[in-house]
Amino acid sequence: MGRKLVIELPNDLENQLTAQAESLNVSLESLILQSLAQLVNSAESAQADPILPLIGTLRLENSDLGENHDQYLSQALQQELNLGE
Repeated sequence: MGRKLVIELPNDLENQLTAQAESLNVSLESLILQSLAQLVNSAESAQADPILPLIGTLRLENSDLGENHDQYLSQALQQELNLGE
């Protein structure tokens, strides 16, 4: 297997984890290992895409940017060309 790690859990946390493990029909050890793996994977995902933390924090005038991005790019290019004349 791997390295053995011994941790001391506060009573309330142990009770919550034990109850959750029982409801999922898994061992306490399995639940904790799964939780740690999910934590590591989500941290790796967040580091892989530096823009991810910004999702939902920006406010745009247009809510259909994904669907009509070509149209908006075309309008912006046309405005730039008109400014250059």
